[in-house]
Amino acid sequence: MRTKISFLSFLFITVLLHAQNNFIPGSITTMDGTTRNGEINFQDWKRSPKQIEFRIGDENIIYTPDLLQEFTVNQETYISRYTSLDVTEQNLDKMHADTPVEFMDVHIFMKQIVSGTINLYEYFDSRSHYFVEKGDDFRELNYRQMLTKDSKLRPQKNFIGQLNLLFSDCKSLKVSNSLDYKRDDLIEVVEKYNHCGETEYTYQKQNKVKSNYGVFAGVGLTKLKFERTSGVFEGFEPEYAVSYTVGGFYELFINNSLEKWSVLGELGYFSVQDSYEYSFVYSPALDYKSHQNLEFDLSTIYLNLIVRYRFNTNNQKIVPFLEAGPSFNYALSGSLEVDQRKDNVEVENHYVFDARDVIYGLQLGVGVDISQFNFGIRYIANTKVLNFADRTGLNTFNARVSYSFN
Repeated sequence: MRTKISFLSFLFITVLLHAQNNFIPGSITTMDGTTRNGEINFQDWKRSPKQIEFRIGDENIIYTPDLLQEFTVNQETYISRYTSLDVTEQNLDKMHADTPVEFMDVHIFMKQIVSGTINLYEYFDSRSHYFVEKGDDFRELNYRQMLTKDSKLRPQKNFIGQLNLLFSDCKSLKVSNSLDYKRDDLIEVVEKYNHCGETEYTYQKQNKVKSNYGVFAGVGLTKLKFERTSGVFEGFEPEYAVSYTVGGFYELFINNSLEKWSVLGELGYFSVQDSYEYSFVYSPALDYKSHQNLEFDLSTIYLNLIVRYRFNTNNQKIVPFLEAGPSFNYALSGSLEVDQRKDNVEVENHYVFDARDVIYGLQLGVGVDISQFNFGIRYIANTKVLNFADRTGLNTFNARVSYSFN
């Protein structure tokens, strides 16, 4: 089992690393105003990119901010600006009462997050910086923390005054001193300005987290695993038995843009049962054999926590994925019963080994999304299944189909 898990883990990591190239349709506008359509290596950037990789056919070109006016990818626009950036030290371990306010002239890409009379942009290095553009006026909204002589942090919220000055032609809008220097709060107040005078307008916050839910069913091949087969189990060579599973899931997407990473919670029911016959020689001198009939059944309610990665490059119709995560099973019923009959012995033995109440496992899987359906195959390794010894396991290859209601 360890060999199989190690191999599948290696395959999982290898494919993920290979998937870091993620070229999807995009366009660039060069400094002379020329727009070119092609593909951009989109990485769902958390930190603002210092450069981008653009591809047309077999031609790959690296563009830095000084070479472009803007680029668009995944329905997001990034502009290029040579501007003054607040680089005042904000690491508390390095701050002191005399920390100076510092600015640096830089050429950077920044993401447009509001478009209108006032445009709002976001740049992220070690922290978020927000920029506004109104006509020919382009500037950073200044906010920083400063350390006082008595070692207390004091916020400098200069952006409040900056916004009130920009909003001076909208008499109905006044920025409160309590406004936080946060993406959602700034988007809201700028959107309100851009819709100033529209009596019907009501700001609606964007849904931060996308989710999904549905049902699944599957059929699999399950096999008991013994690290050692001795005693009553000597000569036992378990085979795969048919198993069944059914349940529901809830999925949260970690990144909303391309819905690549997600976490699934699955609540399901699992059932397997089978019977075996085997024998072994217990007296070689007389060639006496021990004959065993074995009955195994197990049914559980389980909770899976699955991390899934989709190779979604442009919200295509067929999306392959890899997934992995732990499994927690609660046994509703389960036992391993053995009837033993020995040659030349009249007494028959009967052994019963009950399933553990809680069974832990690990799952690795692959599959594809097709519209609202999901087709996948999982390898599931459960350990310590029975009470009589730690050496029993349960390995399952499960084919399953899911349906999403979203």
